[in-house]
Amino acid sequence: MSAALSHRWRKLASAKWADAWEERLRGLDPARLAVTEAVGGRALRFEFYGSARETRALVRSFGGNAEEVRPESWQPRAAAADALPHPLAFGRRLLVTSDAALLPSLRAAHPRKAVLAVPAALAFGTGAHATTAMVLRLLAASAERRRGSSWTMLDLGAGSGILALAARALGARSALGLDYDPDAVRTARANARANALARVPFRRADAQEWNPAGQRWDVIAANVFANLLVLLLPRLAAALAPGGELFLSGVLADQAPAIADAARRAGLRVEQTQSRGPWRALWCQPAK
Repeated sequence: MSAALSHRWRKLASAKWADAWEERLRGLDPARLAVTEAVGGRALRFEFYGSARETRALVRSFGGNAEEVRPESWQPRAAAADALPHPLAFGRRLLVTSDAALLPSLRAAHPRKAVLAVPAALAFGTGAHATTAMVLRLLAASAERRRGSSWTMLDLGAGSGILALAARALGARSALGLDYDPDAVRTARANARANALARVPFRRADAQEWNPAGQRWDVIAANVFANLLVLLLPRLAAALAPGGELFLSGVLADQAPAIADAARRAGLRVEQTQSRGPWRALWCQPAK
């Protein structure tokens, strides 16, 4: 998502009118719309992130309220809290720092580890945020299991590019990152160059229109809004190679059961659900 998404529209509505609201909001970009249950499941909370003009138009049409939000309230962009005072360890072989100046010394001190520098900048993902951290741990564990083999990775909703870069640094034969936000794509490419991983390609793509066209990956990570995951799950499942692994994140605790159900309907088995604060990440594999 780009820095232009500076405002949030919020609306609380009765859950019994869910179908009506789905129809009313059909034209909104699902990648920017979050729908969660509230008040014990009796109400739905709608949140849409966009420009001031977009959110004011929603208030005029549907009520609710619009407010300016700091970018770090929905993704950690250059937030002071996102700067890592010490490198974070994921598994036995991956270290992540937000200070690029530390990259040479960390690599010298840890010659047997993959060390990445991903500064807090104009795209989601330094490893400090729970949704990213959980996937990095799942990815590090997968890389250990696949060590010595040839495997590929797709990062859908790449943000800073940290997941695709980590996969390549941990031994993936190839990794590809896709994101709708051109700022994210530019940032991910810059991070790839800074980490001497320029061969990791990052491309702009609309997840709703993404069509793998027969391509398959051994590992896929999708860290996007939960309602977008539901739409994407059939395509994500079809894009997994035999024995592949799918990591889903960007999921709040009350959204996890619906995501797990959607994964099962897509022919996947939920192997594990990780928790960190209000966030959940799901590790899935083909059911057969």
